[in-house]
Amino acid sequence: MKHILSFFLLGFLFLINSCSLTDLEDNLENPNNVSVNNTDVNTLTNQILLEFGDFVSEAGIPTSELSRQMAMIGGDAYSRAYQAQDFNAIWNRAYQDVLNQTKTLLEATDGTGRTVHSGVGRIIQAYTVLTLVDLFGDVPYSEALSGDEFVFNPGVDDDQELYNKAISLLDEAITLLSTAPTAGITRDIYYGGDRVKWSALARTLKLKAYLNLRLTNSALAQAEINKLLAEDIIDTDAEEFTFKYGTADIPARSRHPLYVQMYQPVAGNAGGYIGNYFLLASYNQKGVEDPRWRYYFFRQVGSIDAALEDEPESIPCITSPRPSHYGPGQAWCAFDPGFFGREHGNNDGIPPDGPALTCVGVYPCGGASDKNTDPAFLGPTRTGDGANGAGIEPIWMASFTDFLKAEAALMLANDAAAAKTALVSGINKSISRVTAFAAAKAQALPAGLQPATAPYVSTVEALYDAAATTDAKLDVISKEYYIALWGNGIEAYNLYRRTGKPLDIQPMRAAAPGNFIRSLLYPADFVNLNNSVTQKSNTAVTKVFWDNNPDDFIK
Repeated sequence: MKHILSFFLLGFLFLINSCSLTDLEDNLENPNNVSVNNTDVNTLTNQILLEFGDFVSEAGIPTSELSRQMAMIGGDAYSRAYQAQDFNAIWNRAYQDVLNQTKTLLEATDGTGRTVHSGVGRIIQAYTVLTLVDLFGDVPYSEALSGDEFVFNPGVDDDQELYNKAISLLDEAITLLSTAPTAGITRDIYYGGDRVKWSALARTLKLKAYLNLRLTNSALAQAEINKLLAEDIIDTDAEEFTFKYGTADIPARSRHPLYVQMYQPVAGNAGGYIGNYFLLASYNQKGVEDPRWRYYFFRQVGSIDAALEDEPESIPCITSPRPSHYGPGQAWCAFDPGFFGREHGNNDGIPPDGPALTCVGVYPCGGASDKNTDPAFLGPTRTGDGANGAGIEPIWMASFTDFLKAEAALMLANDAAAAKTALVSGINKSISRVTAFAAAKAQALPAGLQPATAPYVSTVEALYDAAATTDAKLDVISKEYYIALWGNGIEAYNLYRRTGKPLDIQPMRAAAPGNFIRSLLYPADFVNLNNSVTQKSNTAVTKVFWDNNPDDFIK
């Protein structure tokens, strides 16, 4: 037996010695460097589209606060309002969940005939890059996503070059989507694999990019926008680009995040604050009620008196002096009938105000429409109310395109009449879409309760006609775009930095809050783990490349 074992042992050793180390390495797969050859591109595409919605949601948090849609309550000065770690989720969603996965998708589909996958991947990547630049300025791209070697400390690329890269990706996507694919996407949660609609989105994203560029290269912007306006872009509700939420308890992120925050399992535990400025602007600041306000908001109380009677400590700011630097038309603390949000930069503690604060409504957050007409009304929210959280992220609506057309006509073509036509179209589209959305969620208002559209539109038209200067007309356009943007902080933040409008936007509660945040701090995860980057100053004015407005342009 010993001799037999020795024979086999010698044979095994001979076999090992006859194989070179190179031969062994060639037949081994590194589990940390998995090939894309066996990638299920449909599963990967579906995952990217899902994670992309979460990226948009995360990016909308600070931008909606800085633009006063939601209240910014992290600090009473801009330098204290945010910490670097506040932006980790945006960054990680962008790079780990979207950009790196789209890189893998393109490697697996380019040149294979799967032109829909390749085109959609480029559009998602382009939107993500544009948004990262709009928020942070210079960000990693070439070293973070290009090549096979992993770069542990990727440097940042110039933000203007990244804008050009994103536009090139969109052009490539349009070309790919015009080519018949060998196979389509099996589950497309946005457009159901419709190549025409994805192409319209790509052109629309170019439109929004070039409108930002009008500040630094107006000739290029006007020429490119004119071309795009002659092509198929998003201008109907059927083409809108939205991420849709559901009503399931699991996973927890199924429902719209603002619904989750403001419609708690236990009634009366609502949290979070809508900006008082946005509440008033979307209610009746023009002297006529906005037809959308009962769909945008849900008041838990019919009056301030009713809130204080229920809980005397629920609105402590009601006894505080109004800031002297607030204009006479500014909302302050709370106002009737039953609106209670929060001021920009109010970092006071949280009072027992859960049953009193104004909550999000059915559009776009999947809440309840406001059918309250009783000054004594008390109706705290709870999970399951309204549309049960089945809202949307309004990434791009048809009305948004009209407002961009209006701004471009006024500021690039000097055509005030065309700008007015686009303005009115945008308002009407927004009102119609919001109303239809509510009806589809079984949240239509009773007959006679929704404010009429015609008086509102006529009021805006009168304001536009009365505006004596181009800048004043731009303010009217911007204000209406701002209101229609409810739920999309990204574009509201861009609008405010690009135009400085609305002019009457609520200032910080503190009289001397420091410089407005023109670009966000780099996330802590990026700075702390990357020795090639230096954190920005949280007091200096640091702008993205297309924002060439003066340092004190906005407040």
